[in-house]
Amino acid sequence: MSFTSNMLNPADDHGQFVALLAHDSCSRFQLQELQTQCSCTLVLTDSLVDTSKIITYKLFDLIIFDVDLVGFDFISIAKSTDCMNCHTPIIALIDKDDSSYRRYCIAAGFDDCLAKPLTADKLSETIRLWRGNDALTTSTNAIQALLKKTRNNHKLVLTLFKKLFEEFPQQIDQLELALKTAQYQLAFDITHKLSCAVVVCCLDNIAIPAAALEKCLLQKNYEDSAGHFFILKQRISSFLNHRQAID
Repeated sequence: MSFTSNMLNPADDHGQFVALLAHDSCSRFQLQELQTQCSCTLVLTDSLVDTSKIITYKLFDLIIFDVDLVGFDFISIAKSTDCMNCHTPIIALIDKDDSSYRRYCIAAGFDDCLAKPLTADKLSETIRLWRGNDALTTSTNAIQALLKKTRNNHKLVLTLFKKLFEEFPQQIDQLELALKTAQYQLAFDITHKLSCAVVVCCLDNIAIPAAALEKCLLQKNYEDSAGHFFILKQRISSFLNHRQAID
C-alpha cells in the first residue's frame, strides 16, 4: 500500500457530476439557476414516462424523485438489476417532513429523503453530501492532516487507513443488522468504536454522522437514528469507492 501522486496532489477537476431531477414543479429557468449554484449537470424530467425512459439508457451519479410524480412503486423499477442505475443513490422528494414518513420512504427503497419545497441551497447541500468525488478530496485532506499530526509518519498513516478499509465494511453490516433488530447497545458500541477511529484519522465528514448517530443511541432517540445511519453508510461507501486511489 502506498500513496499515489493523485492522492497527495489531487486534481482540481474530478469530472462532471450528473444528477436526474424528476419534478414537475421545476421550470427550465429554475433548473438553470439550480445547475449554476450546484456546479453540476442537472437533467430534468416532468413525467413518469420520461423518467422511466431516461433511467434505462443514461447513467446518473444521483437521482432525485418527486414521489408525487413517480410514486413509490417506481423505486422497485429503478433499483432492479435490469436498470443501469440500480446502484445509483435515489432521493425521495417528499411533502411530509417527519421521521415516520422518512422511515417509510427508506423502507420502500429510497436512500434518503429531501423535503419540499426544493430550493437551490437544499439541492446544493444534498449533492455535496452524495457527491462521491468529494470523498476523494476529503480523504486527501484527512491524510495530510494525519501526516501533520504524526509528524510525517507515513508508515503509521498507511497502517491506520489500511485498518479502516478492512474494518468499515464489516462494521457497517453489523451496525445495520443491530439497528434492524433493535440491538441498540450493540449498535452504540459499534458506532462508538467507528467514531473514535474516524476522529483519530481526521475523517471529519464521516465523524459528523457517526457522532450524531452515537448521540441518538445514547439518548435513546431511535426514531432519528435511521437517518444518521444512512448518511454514515453513504459516506463510508464513498470513502471505500476510492480505495484504489488511496492504496
